[in-house]
Amino acid sequence: MMKVRDARSDELAGIRALLQAAYRQYAADMPTELFRRYLADLTELNRGTSLVASHNGTLVGTARFYPAGSVDELSLPADWAWCRAVAVHPEQRRAGIGHALLTDCIRRARETGAAALSLHTTSFMADGIRMYQQLGFERAPDWDITAAEHYGVGDFVALAYRLDLAA
Repeated sequence: MMKVRDARSDELAGIRALLQAAYRQYAADMPTELFRRYLADLTELNRGTSLVASHNGTLVGTARFYPAGSVDELSLPADWAWCRAVAVHPEQRRAGIGHALLTDCIRRARETGAAALSLHTTSFMADGIRMYQQLGFERAPDWDITAAEHYGVGDFVALAYRLDLAA
């Protein structure tokens, strides 16, 4: 049985290892320095709420949730929540783990009164984009950011998506 819950402090090293394993496939899609900075950013777990998906006690997925108003550097609307670093261990993909993690982020955003839940991705993360769209996320291009803006290097665009929670 899979369960999504808040991460415990003793699981942070496992979360970092899972993020590295899950995102390793994108190393060839980015310049080396950009990938290094991106991975360092993803594995910095001191902000937001780290969530884990576990199956029979084994960590199989993770995501990070930020309540509305907690992400100043992206200049998102104050009433938008944000999620990021949705990752599923490569050996566990296509089992509904990413969907369960995002569903939990949606629940948390609603419970905290957010008007929308947003996230950023890139065009080469096609499986993630399909999942986001299946959950009702829509493109929000006014909130796209460039790698150069966020990491000081690279010309990639982080595509913004949002799920309207007002309904």
